[in-house]
Amino acid sequence: EYMLQLINVKKDYKTTSQTVHALKGVNLRFRRNEFVSILGASGCGKTTLLNIIGGLDHYTSGDLIINGRSTKKYKDKDWDVYRNHRIGFVFQSYNLIPHQSVLGNVEIALTIAGVSKGERKRRAIEALKKVGLEKEIHKRPNQLSGGQMQRVAIARALVNNPEILLADEPTGALDTETSVQIMDLIREIAGERLVIMVTHNPELAEEYSSRIVRLQDGLVISDSNPYDGQEEGGMSALNEEKEEKKEYVQSVEDTLKEKVEKGETVTEETVEEGVKNAKKNAKKKAKKERSSMSFKTSLGLSARNLAMKKGRTVITSVAGSIGIISVCLVLALSNGFKNYISKTQEDMLSSSPLEITETTLDMTAIMAGMTSASDMPDLSQIGDRVYVNSFLTNIAHGMTVNNDLSDEYISYVESMNPEWYTAIAYTTGMTLNDSLFTEVEVEGESGETETAVMSLSELKEYYTLKLTQHEEKYAKLAYLVDYLGAIYGKMPGTSDVTSDSFGDYVLSQYDLLGAQSRFPTQSNEAVLVIGNNNDVTDLTLAQLGFIGEEEFLALFPKEGESTDDLQDLMIPFDKIIGKKFVLQYNDALYVESTDPTSEYLYNYVGRRVNLEVDEASGRAVTITGVLRLKEGMNYGCLDNGLFVTEQLCSELLAVNMNSKIAASLKTQSAMVQEFNFRTQQLTSLDPTSLEYIVRFQELTKFLGENGQYFKRMASNLEDNYMSGASMVSEDQEGNPLVEFLKNCWFLYGNTALRQVGGLDTVNGIFIYTDSFDAKEKILAHLDTWNDTHETSKQIKYTDTVGMMMTMVETMLDAITYVLVAFTAISLVVSSVMIGIITYVSVVERVKEIGVLRSLGARKKDIKNLFNAETFIIGLASGVFGVVVTYALSIAINAILSSLTGIATLASLPIASAAIMVVISIVLTLISGLIPASAAAKKDPVVALRTE
Repeated sequence: EYMLQLINVKKDYKTTSQTVHALKGVNLRFRRNEFVSILGASGCGKTTLLNIIGGLDHYTSGDLIINGRSTKKYKDKDWDVYRNHRIGFVFQSYNLIPHQSVLGNVEIALTIAGVSKGERKRRAIEALKKVGLEKEIHKRPNQLSGGQMQRVAIARALVNNPEILLADEPTGALDTETSVQIMDLIREIAGERLVIMVTHNPELAEEYSSRIVRLQDGLVISDSNPYDGQEEGGMSALNEEKEEKKEYVQSVEDTLKEKVEKGETVTEETVEEGVKNAKKNAKKKAKKERSSMSFKTSLGLSARNLAMKKGRTVITSVAGSIGIISVCLVLALSNGFKNYISKTQEDMLSSSPLEITETTLDMTAIMAGMTSASDMPDLSQIGDRVYVNSFLTNIAHGMTVNNDLSDEYISYVESMNPEWYTAIAYTTGMTLNDSLFTEVEVEGESGETETAVMSLSELKEYYTLKLTQHEEKYAKLAYLVDYLGAIYGKMPGTSDVTSDSFGDYVLSQYDLLGAQSRFPTQSNEAVLVIGNNNDVTDLTLAQLGFIGEEEFLALFPKEGESTDDLQDLMIPFDKIIGKKFVLQYNDALYVESTDPTSEYLYNYVGRRVNLEVDEASGRAVTITGVLRLKEGMNYGCLDNGLFVTEQLCSELLAVNMNSKIAASLKTQSAMVQEFNFRTQQLTSLDPTSLEYIVRFQELTKFLGENGQYFKRMASNLEDNYMSGASMVSEDQEGNPLVEFLKNCWFLYGNTALRQVGGLDTVNGIFIYTDSFDAKEKILAHLDTWNDTHETSKQIKYTDTVGMMMTMVETMLDAITYVLVAFTAISLVVSSVMIGIITYVSVVERVKEIGVLRSLGARKKDIKNLFNAETFIIGLASGVFGVVVTYALSIAINAILSSLTGIATLASLPIASAAIMVVISIVLTLISGLIPASAAAKKDPVVALRTE
């Protein structure tokens, strides 16, 4: 029965100048079990014939019949399966893969066939035992003799149990004794399968072959034992199809037989089950015969190849990592700064809470006003004129927003999840500057130091005046006093002393200092907040009465005085703890004026005789603790100074709401509304008209009938403005009445009433949180109100920290993008270099490509082989780059920490590190695509001939 048939096979090779006819029409049939030697001179076509039979080369014309099937319609995958499962090659030069062990060289054919790891190892060892090399399985090819290497090649050819063994000059590189051993082994093999050997040695052919075919000039000139056609015919395609059908039917029968043996009834469903099993078995058989090298195998082959070239691999990986290191360092520094900004932002959330006030600034409108300059005309339109840029005008028109903080809105704010915020504070506009008194040592009228009890506002004015009088050069600094901020405040989260959470928010950020220091437990107890260095400004200490006038002025030496004798002021905690203050109620603070000529209805009393106080006139306030920001925190919810409880302010507000001055201001407020209405009518008239004069007289009469303050206003109006009324132009420009009314506009609204505690409606909401994520949830909650209400009821809030940090982060992102783009150039250079090195590797591994193709590896497998190599290099470069970055980050942080005091300014996130490793792999894979594709396209015959 024959297995192979060549029908008029021709093979032509085209060169640049001519066409070479290697085979000119070969007709041969080969039996299933015979040892055929092909003899002929060099160049006669015997190796070409062997390559065509083995599927390494393809005929130009004719046909190759395999088991009764034509190969004319074979695709690349069919040839790959044929070489892997039907053919075993033995080459003159052995063609072992140098970086694989003996066992690995034999296993590779099974790996391509998809055999499991355990099975292929067992079969490979078994094949090596057959050739007598079971003790050499862990050696490298370069550790073997020529005969041993040829035995490995034979074991590799036999491991897949091929139907055909092709040997190309198998003893050409061996001595006589070894040649005999190899030929004995091949003859033994020939008893089980078809062996076709190409040789130039007639003696070996005569001694070992069962058939000799001679070639000359591409033609068969003799055949010692030709297949004459009278023997049993070869298996035709029809016969093979019959065999497959027979197996299919047998599978169905086996299923039915199994059912019967189990005592089950054979039904139509049973038959269908048998058919399904038969189809499944057929698919398994078809799947079994495949040619595919997994990417894992490619990785193993490439890893071992790279391991043999350690030096070059390391250098390549280091060079490839330079770009990764550059980008990673930029990302590390950027992330470190972002983390620092985020931490700073979270710290600042306490000192800069979300603010919702009756009157606020619309930052969007301000930013829009800043960009208005872009709308100005160009120079050709302006000519010899100055263009008025309306920058400030545009801002002023839209910068102020009035919010309606209704009870409904306050309830909505309070309805948010309590876990989002740590405290909510409310303001009504009431101030404590005028109400809070303390005892201080000042210079009396006699020039001697005496004890005085003064309000905080009175003390501020007093020391400003004293500083101005003390020395001319300090007078220039006196105006700065008003910009130093409040020296008192109220602590958020202290609205109810009976609450279990009273003071928790403050104590989460501040430490109590001093053995006697404690947090307030009563509403009329207070704390002094000091700086991180236990410092408080001189003016604050002076206003709070901790240092007297003499000590304060001593801090400002006069011209010619030496500063060497100045000693730092140190105030012990026991002098602070227990310090007494008085919070004065309005009726004791504002006294009705008895002077009929005074334009003020009430006179403010800024000094007291002593700190004694009764329940009717005020409250005693005592400092019980000294607070300092916890270590590691940069910002807290309190500034430096005196801080009282929210409950104390609420209690003060409840009393002041019913005070005489509050009632008076409420009455005046109603009068001002009427005054406002009358003046609007007046300013719309022609000042020379009779109606204007009549309405002006009505206005002065209204002022004279409504209180002492308004009488004074009416007198000023008549004395200073009536005589000039007839001199006013029609457009009211320069109208003295209009100018006077402008000066009275401060009366409109409730500012004065709020300051003295006459209104308890909320004019400010301050939401504290300690988490950026929580703040975003709060903002989303506030935005929902605006999204669900009309424009007039929408509320603008102020997120100072968010706005500032967003600007900083935007700038940092822009810088990061520029630096990453710049450093990414090195990545491109590295990729090009790796592409070149991969191409060099392709050139070095050409013979390995030929060997793998002869074993059935697909073009895709060859491509994957070099993709695996670039993958390993990319992975090594990425990992090395990331490791170096982390090492450099330690050094960078040490240097920057000593320079800036910030501990971690270089911090590469794990996610970014992983992404950079992936980018390294991707770039190296891309750089290796062209060399890998070139390797896959190499002719296996040419590759095998490469030295």
